[in-house]
Amino acid sequence: MGKLKFLNINVIFAAMTLVILLSFSLSFGQTCGSADYFDELKVDLSSLFKTNDSQIYLFSLGAFSFALDSTVNESLPSSDFFKVLNDIDIFDFALISIIASGLIFPFDSYTAWTVIESFAVSVLITGTIKFLVGRARPFVNGNPFLFKFFSMENAYQSFPSGHAAISWAIFTPIAERFGKFWYVVPTIFSLQRLWSKNHWFSDVYYGFLLGYTTGYSLYYSKSD
Repeated sequence: MGKLKFLNINVIFAAMTLVILLSFSLSFGQTCGSADYFDELKVDLSSLFKTNDSQIYLFSLGAFSFALDSTVNESLPSSDFFKVLNDIDIFDFALISIIASGLIFPFDSYTAWTVIESFAVSVLITGTIKFLVGRARPFVNGNPFLFKFFSMENAYQSFPSGHAAISWAIFTPIAERFGKFWYVVPTIFSLQRLWSKNHWFSDVYYGFLLGYTTGYSLYYSKSD
């Protein structure tokens, strides 16, 4: 029953995401012309497969983050600070991305579209990895190397952090366009996942990398 509910939620979310993307696609297409829109979409998607030296270095460095998981989890005191962020789910993030894009759209349609696009891509990538890896969260038994592959249980969807990945994906285009201080928002989301004991350090690290890389690549694909 639990798995069926999970599947139903994901079907609903997938349909909702398609509607959101279609709505913004039509708006963006009308703004820049349908031919230009599809060209831009092609460039955006191809940008995700391009890497630079710094990105390769950061992802490689992340391998060492697994060695710090137990130490960080044990040394970092548990806190209810920003506990409300635990209640934010995928639907809330969808709403955040829609509202942010709606506010930005009158001033910059490209950034508005990139926020939605980055959100959708990060959800797809993060959700897929979570399902495939099936890593246990810290509160399961305190073992950072406990896995249940192809698991749909929330307790075994620790890697990577969805809150970190999605928040960085949404706010990276915003920060690059309107000011670096916007990076404070995803930073708080990321830290909260650690001190709430919902994630290991490596979960949050790779969540940050996935979200930031997605948002950054999609935003700057315009200049390619």
